[in-house]
Amino acid sequence: MRVQSIALLCALNTPHFAWADLPVHCLGHQVVGEWELTVGPPSPQRSSCGHHRPDDQMKQPPLNLVSSPTTTKHVVLKSPNRASTDRDQSGTWTMIYDEGFEVNIEGMSYFAFSKFEAWNEGDVLKNQSHCDGTMLGWYQNTDRTQFGCYWAKQVSASFVQTEEWTNFVPSPQEKSTEYDLPLSEEYHQGVADQLNMLQTGWSAKVYHSKMVGKTQREINSRAGLKRNIALADQVGAPGGPHGATAFTQVRQHLRRKSQDPMDFASLTQMAASYNAADNLDGPKAKSAALPASWDWRNGTNGHNWLEPVIDQGDCGSCYTVSTVRMMSARNKIRLGNPDMLPFSISFPLYCAEYNQGCDGGYAFLASKWSADVGLVPATCARYAEHGHCGIDPQCLNQMGTQYRANKHRYVGGFYGAANEADMMKEVFENGPLVVSFEPKNDLMYYNGGIYKSVQDAHTEWERVDHAVLLVGYGEENGQKYWILQNSWGPDWGEGGFFRMARGINDSGIESIAVAADVVEDAHPEILTNFLATMNTA
Repeated sequence: MRVQSIALLCALNTPHFAWADLPVHCLGHQVVGEWELTVGPPSPQRSSCGHHRPDDQMKQPPLNLVSSPTTTKHVVLKSPNRASTDRDQSGTWTMIYDEGFEVNIEGMSYFAFSKFEAWNEGDVLKNQSHCDGTMLGWYQNTDRTQFGCYWAKQVSASFVQTEEWTNFVPSPQEKSTEYDLPLSEEYHQGVADQLNMLQTGWSAKVYHSKMVGKTQREINSRAGLKRNIALADQVGAPGGPHGATAFTQVRQHLRRKSQDPMDFASLTQMAASYNAADNLDGPKAKSAALPASWDWRNGTNGHNWLEPVIDQGDCGSCYTVSTVRMMSARNKIRLGNPDMLPFSISFPLYCAEYNQGCDGGYAFLASKWSADVGLVPATCARYAEHGHCGIDPQCLNQMGTQYRANKHRYVGGFYGAANEADMMKEVFENGPLVVSFEPKNDLMYYNGGIYKSVQDAHTEWERVDHAVLLVGYGEENGQKYWILQNSWGPDWGEGGFFRMARGINDSGIESIAVAADVVEDAHPEILTNFLATMNTA
């Protein structure tokens, strides 16, 4: 049994409690094995496959929505990222955090969430993960001319799950004196003073409009955290329990037939053997060939290629904000035009079936959906904390050319394979990328400097809660750092940006980096057809 995943709830300004992303937790070593795919007939029209827009965890479509006639396909998934069938031995696959997986084989791409059940018992959400199956998912060919729905079940595995995972989430209505008491300016100033005494790399301050009079529940929610440990207790006690949560975690025993789950070193070593051409010189040689510092705020020809910092407000949209900001910047860089119209954040936020809107999601899936469906100008749907899926199709003409995302990917080739050198190379050569991490409570007080918290070891799965835009890197007084654009408003940090220690996977910042390119859409009719059915699931 384990606690409900809180990945990428991101930021909420009110005591609104949302279940972040889907209540499922499956790891790569559980998914490795042979799978049988039940595939519905292809169609030239892309379908939502019964999912809501955005997706609703409590209203998942039944598997029998796959229309007849169906075909069966057998795919073998191997560690770390190789997929094969009888016809194709060179396919690839990746976990998508702990939510599902994507397989690319025989010129087709298959994506589905791992199977789960979720139900309410009073005010408590309970769920079970079944990692030997999937929910109803999507497939399409590389040319985006054939689309369909499918589901899959595992028929042979190296891992035996002897017990199911069950997540118990406390009631959002449950109040406590400590957690729901408005905090005064005096309290916050005391925390900021302690932070300024405890470390020298960065400074802290009190953000009155975001903190004073707010409860700890509200403040933690802004960073995607649901913790009941007092802020003062965390920062006042060296070696305190960073990341302690309000939940009790119990895990029943799981076992494998042969070996323990792979650690990060094993994963990256295997990845290198499959990608020898990209790894001949090693990470140190890669970073040595790059400039010592880089910042897309003052990048090629001295232009600022970024969109202004926004405050995402009362919506867990950080994953979409950072993803669309990445694609807007990369499109400007590709075209050499810093004044290019940016893309809409609200369109994928409220229309994508691959994520859960303001209740959370993932940059990888936001990028994939923007590749599958397309991008629209920001003027079609300006960012709003509360919205719905609906725009005027005529607004597409404002950009002239129709664009979509392309080659959505994890830096390193698959989930878990990111590293400092590859991230530096990606941001320098192609533009900003999206990174996620687990912010500690003290980050809310960040005022300036190089933030440094906890060095995290790379593991098969690393918890992350918040997504930001990585726009560059540098070094100051011997301390390497990343430059990151946040979505907590321009009055936070260094004009809405912050610098974070680089090369130590601080708070998991180097565990899950996502990149995607932007190209002209060769099949604009896909987006046009989608817009015509925006109000249907």
